[in-house]
Amino acid sequence: MALIDEKNLQNQIKSGELSNLYYFYGSDILAVETCVKKIIKAVGGAENITRLDGQNLDLNQLADEAELCPMFADYNCIHIHDCNADSLKENDRKALLEILKQVSGQTILMFDVTGFDIYGGKTGKNKKPTDKNKKIIDYITKAGTVCICEPKPVSQIATEIISKAKKQGCTIERSAAMALAMQCNCQTLMIQNELDKLCSFVNGGIITEQLILEMVTPQLETTVYNLTAAVLKHRASDAMKAVEELLALRIEMPYLMAVVSGCLIDIQRASAARKDGRTVQDVMSDFGYKFSLAVERSFRDSMGETPEHIAECLNLLCDAEKKMHTGTVDERVLFEKTVIEMLRR
Repeated sequence: MALIDEKNLQNQIKSGELSNLYYFYGSDILAVETCVKKIIKAVGGAENITRLDGQNLDLNQLADEAELCPMFADYNCIHIHDCNADSLKENDRKALLEILKQVSGQTILMFDVTGFDIYGGKTGKNKKPTDKNKKIIDYITKAGTVCICEPKPVSQIATEIISKAKKQGCTIERSAAMALAMQCNCQTLMIQNELDKLCSFVNGGIITEQLILEMVTPQLETTVYNLTAAVLKHRASDAMKAVEELLALRIEMPYLMAVVSGCLIDIQRASAARKDGRTVQDVMSDFGYKFSLAVERSFRDSMGETPEHIAECLNLLCDAEKKMHTGTVDERVLFEKTVIEMLRR
């Protein structure tokens, strides 16, 4: 039926013409989760949802659930989270497709992906789901609704920021809105949190670009994430650009080193978790993370990485910190040399 975005999904729900099949995926995990919540709300709430673990999907149970008739709701709604077709045997993939083909008009079968990289490590404008996942997605595109939740262009997000600020009684310059979007890497959760803080601060006034540079806390973390991602992917020019931006902040070097190490540790945990078949939620629970954003980004940045490679980079940082504490080195030069050494690994 349709390949749509989050906005068009909302329009579809308002029209009352729900699909029987849904598939939500993309790099903007918050947007994926928001789409799922919208469908849950549309069918009458969580009490009307049957949830199945996509990583351990019981196809016999799914087939039975899909045949049930709703008793006290308009739809029999089934939510399958993180079903990776690459992990299914060929016979199971075929069986899953057959179940999809026989879903009745009273059943809504909803897939969403937030815990693994459906693109299989591919990046850039031409990235697409892995072939086995794409077969499922292609069928649902024809028979139901697929919503791709990728970060929107900076210009589009800036327009949305301006509108949201206006609703809170504030004005934000377009250049400032674009700066906020870029500072937050176009991630909707970060943007909303920072915009709420800025609107509260100006209290009906004007949000300027300078104010964003002074108040938006993810600036350091975002640049550090850009640095570590570039280092691990051996993108030297991107890494050295991030180094320049970090040094321009004039942050005390011990603190900067600690932030970079912390970011790499997050990615190392994510890499180890991915290797063991664990999810974002597992890592949050095991290591006591309060917010999912850092873990989600670490999962993305860990694609194609091994804990051993990340450990080499951490060892280089550890050696640099030891040299730094001797007090006989130029800290800025040491930091740059350490990044170069990490790029060579």
